[in-house]
Amino acid sequence: MPKHDARPLREGKVQHHGRFAFLLSEEEGGEDLMLRGPTLGLAMDGDRVQARLTPGDPGRPVGEIVRVVTRARQSVTGVLRKLGRHWLATPEGSDARDAVRVVGFARGLASREGDVVVVRITQWPTLRETAGGEVCEVLGRPDEAGVRLRAILRTLGLPESFPEPVLAESRVFPAEVSPAMWEGRRDLRGLPVFTIDGEDAKDFDDAVSLEALGPQAMRLGVHIADVSHYVRKGTALDAEAARRATSVYLADRVVPMLPPSLSERLCSLMPGVERLTLSCFIDLDADGKALASSLEETVIRSRRRFTYEEVEALLHAKSVPDVDPQVHETVLRMGTLYKALNRLRMKRGALDMSMPEYKVRVDARGRPLEVVKRARLGSHRLIEEFMLAANEAVAARLLERGLPFLSRVHPDPDGRRLLALGTELRKMGVHAPASIATSQSAALQAVLAKAVGHPLEETINMLVMRSLKLAAYSHVPGGHFGLASKAYCHFTSPIRRYPDLLTHRAVKALLRQRLPDPLALQAQAKGERPRQRPDESPAAGLKEHGVHCSERERVATDAERRSVDILRAELLEKKVGQVFSGVVSGSAAFGLFVTLPDSGASGLVRGASATLGSRVRVRLDRVNAGKGELDLSFADPGRPALSAPPPAPLHPLPPRHPRQPWPAPGKPGPGQAKPKHDAPRPSDHPRPRRTAGEPGRDAKPTHGPSRQPKPPHGKPKFYERFLKKKRGRR
Repeated sequence: MPKHDARPLREGKVQHHGRFAFLLSEEEGGEDLMLRGPTLGLAMDGDRVQARLTPGDPGRPVGEIVRVVTRARQSVTGVLRKLGRHWLATPEGSDARDAVRVVGFARGLASREGDVVVVRITQWPTLRETAGGEVCEVLGRPDEAGVRLRAILRTLGLPESFPEPVLAESRVFPAEVSPAMWEGRRDLRGLPVFTIDGEDAKDFDDAVSLEALGPQAMRLGVHIADVSHYVRKGTALDAEAARRATSVYLADRVVPMLPPSLSERLCSLMPGVERLTLSCFIDLDADGKALASSLEETVIRSRRRFTYEEVEALLHAKSVPDVDPQVHETVLRMGTLYKALNRLRMKRGALDMSMPEYKVRVDARGRPLEVVKRARLGSHRLIEEFMLAANEAVAARLLERGLPFLSRVHPDPDGRRLLALGTELRKMGVHAPASIATSQSAALQAVLAKAVGHPLEETINMLVMRSLKLAAYSHVPGGHFGLASKAYCHFTSPIRRYPDLLTHRAVKALLRQRLPDPLALQAQAKGERPRQRPDESPAAGLKEHGVHCSERERVATDAERRSVDILRAELLEKKVGQVFSGVVSGSAAFGLFVTLPDSGASGLVRGASATLGSRVRVRLDRVNAGKGELDLSFADPGRPALSAPPPAPLHPLPPRHPRQPWPAPGKPGPGQAKPKHDAPRPSDHPRPRRTAGEPGRDAKPTHGPSRQPKPPHGKPKFYERFLKKKRGRR
């Protein structure tokens, strides 16, 4: 009789990366389990599986799949290829080992080699045979505009259209808000309220106001679209919103969480029309310290729809047309307030990271035109600080009253990772405080302060980001390390995030004094699932929503990054053979990753080695547009590095004057011989608006390939590098 295997099983969703995968942790701050071995082929990306721990490298958990619990999706995408008498659908840029067998074609679909197709799985993979299925949709040729991005959506199970029952419910609502709809709400239509968003934004979740309460006090108003008024529990709208969990912003399109009639019209805070809102009011003193806060159901009429660039112009005393004096004065006072809020946040230990953001501009057909590096403006910071303050105020009120809600939790970093970060920084000539593993916030703040204006600023920020754990949603209240917040939630974007909609429902329970049963609170405190029916308590289903929304957030981020990588690669296809300047941004056992600063693209130099942060000249040898990957080689093989970071001093550098520039690598630094030219310190560095105020989490896609090239067998160091990079995404 076979001996029973007593090793414990772990259950979770699979994130596939070809020759290896991760079992995503569902515990707060838990480690993802790396999966490998012959049973890896049993599961597909997103499947829920049970895995058993196996002997692996010291300090790194490794497992193998025991069985598949549930399947994540019923279809996959690939390029149609004929192998002898058989058809295969192979992911573009991959080989036949990743192919799905085509066992048939839906009626009316022709078999044409080279088309990108969607295959509905009818035969799941086994240890002996790969998955098989029927071609149910032809997307087009890979090089046709938009085909690759549609393939991303199909691959990740992101629906472009809404089911008819959902659309039918959305058509019931009126086109505009009538007086009867705001009965019983506080009327704020006379208040100078306005929105600040990107130039191409369509869904306006939030508006802001600022009232003077006297010479030394003011009231900040953050007014959020009251989506919960329309999207009710038990409806098809709510079920679909919960399933999607988030809107997805690809480079050429938006896949919304809600139908456009709600997301772009009835819920959107457009100027000159009445809109229902939930308002968070925060009373502040002249230094930005919060004195009191309140929550109310309101109705507003936005005075103006500002872009970030317009508000930035006003903050710098430049002229902007069609701005009434009252609104203009409010914007200027907001410019002073956000700086005070930021100073307080930095004082308590928050991290202010500057990560580059890139936008791919496309034509009307969806073909890429250029890559633009987004500028991070003071107006971005203004909205970030106001949204962050509102999210914190709401979390504090809900926690104070004991109402269950979905927290946004960011665990403290692992001290060992921070020590490893210090080692990497030292190689780049940046001294990390010796207390980095113990006084974590202060030490990381010191590192980020040294990075400002440094030639390798972006690389330093990226390394700090990778050293941190991943933020996630949790039904158990917890702190947020990156924001130095004791309690935090997402409240400000209910049009595009389901957790915010859940927070709105908790706020309304608070306003109506519908306190949950004590049993629900006890269950939440113990981390257990509440026993009430879904319609009885705000606590019902929170744990499941937290896990699901965190997972869908990862999927959306993956889709957004892939879309940028693919369109960026399509642009670079025309530049194969050209030489570029780059920075070494990562290393693996089989080569180096080099980032091209002008476009943010990242490629692999195989078999090479150089110090992280080194500036190099590389030649673009090959582009895999289907996967958004680049193959590079050193343009000067005899002298690969143009410059390497200077070695770190044994002791911290003396304080640098805010206006003193960082030297170029190899040049005298602060406290040494003064540089010949004293350039001013750079202004705020690029980062677009992050609605939740979390560095790096709510941003649009960043640079770097979403999937690195597959490593050869027997190279475990690459997996460790990959794991570090994956852990660092917040």
